[in-house]
Amino acid sequence: MRRASRTAIAAVMALTVGTAPVRAQGLPDDITVRMAGAGAIGGKLIQALATAWAGKLGLTGVRVNAGTTPEEYEVAASRAEGKQRLRVVVLSRGTMDGAEPFMRGTNDFWMVTRPLKESDLETQRKKGVPGVPTLQQVLSPAAENLIGLDPVVNIVNARNPVKVLTFAQMKDMYSGKVTNWSQLGGASLPVQPTSFEAVTGSAVTFCDRALGIPDASKCIESMKLGFPLQQTSQDMADTVAANPGAVGFVAYADRRNAKPVPIGTECGTTVEASAFRVKAGEYPMVIPLYLYSNPTRPQSPAARAFLDFVHSTAGQAVVAKAGKVDLAPSAAPDSYGDDRLERVRDAQDGGRTRIRPLDARAFEEATNNATRLSVTFRFQAGTAVLDSRGEADVARFVQVMQEDTMRDQQVVLIGFSGASGDYGEGRALSRDRASTMRDRLLALGVKDITAIGVGPAAAVACNLDPDAAILNQRVEVWLRKRG
Repeated sequence: MRRASRTAIAAVMALTVGTAPVRAQGLPDDITVRMAGAGAIGGKLIQALATAWAGKLGLTGVRVNAGTTPEEYEVAASRAEGKQRLRVVVLSRGTMDGAEPFMRGTNDFWMVTRPLKESDLETQRKKGVPGVPTLQQVLSPAAENLIGLDPVVNIVNARNPVKVLTFAQMKDMYSGKVTNWSQLGGASLPVQPTSFEAVTGSAVTFCDRALGIPDASKCIESMKLGFPLQQTSQDMADTVAANPGAVGFVAYADRRNAKPVPIGTECGTTVEASAFRVKAGEYPMVIPLYLYSNPTRPQSPAARAFLDFVHSTAGQAVVAKAGKVDLAPSAAPDSYGDDRLERVRDAQDGGRTRIRPLDARAFEEATNNATRLSVTFRFQAGTAVLDSRGEADVARFVQVMQEDTMRDQQVVLIGFSGASGDYGEGRALSRDRASTMRDRLLALGVKDITAIGVGPAAAVACNLDPDAAILNQRVEVWLRKRG
């Protein structure tokens, strides 16, 4: 089967952005944006974004002013004639430190590295904080702003020959059930797990997804470790890199000299933390980077302008440069389509579901000579209503398709379902979701769209794992040159 080369569309994935300074139209003379919360966002990432935003507004004299503690700072700038000044004030002490000022309206954004829960809001209500929004309000597309992704990877010593680790194996190592690498096909060395001293975004993600323990504090307490708890990601990566039997977990950008190990699934497939698979939502261990807006209070023009910049092509380029995975659409590797075709008849559920030949053929025909984009539309459970990231991805995709170089591209939308439940109902829902997205994109000016639904065919995640199975309920975007 002939595959389209990603180079045919890769150029448009790096959209050119004007570099000329622009006046901050509609903004006051004193531009102030305040936020507090997770250090994984408020550290280097927000500092880089605020600095780039000031430059985009044509402001000069950009500087970083330290606060009274290492976790506090502000990015300040001004216009040469002194008529416009900017301050981005940041406190990055920890996720929950951003909650109360966010609820009270003294801050514009709450920096969070996980989806919020009802208990997060209930804690504020018990403290007597007025006007705490409902969870439904906070998780709405208008309030939940995903700005980037941070994949978490298992890390081992560079000389460790183990090439893949499953979640089950990670559980066995951190529980003390597996104590020697020879039990996993490695050298005869003691397994020496390590973890973080404090609850970090990496710890929350690793504990929840790899070890199945949502409460990170209890998770860390239960671990059987071979080293003292680590204070920073740098400490963990260096400890693992220096010790042949060590194993740990860090954000991909913080791996340093340790070796990242792909994740193996119950279905026998392997998922690596490549930028494409992270963007497409196929890598299962990712820290989401959120800037939450308060849905019960009007957003200031300055806060809206900053968020618009963060979501822009220029802003997402800053996210990538800071070592995170940006949300800008990108093309799959050349081998991606053929890899998917090899699994087109596999529902990844232990052989329980037999893919109908009609759906297998439909997928093969739809992707023939086509290239997959990282844009993947996901929905609220059991519905054709997009989740918060999906709403932002619609705007990004429409922007891509408005480029002159995309005029000869046909859009192919392919809907998928999980393998549980009635096959026919899942197939119908996958088709309905693809048709819904086609109608919406046509209304927004995107032309020449084909939409099909193939149910559980060509799964990207193991349906034996209920959490991973959610990744299979999606609409993928493929592009094919006309003619």
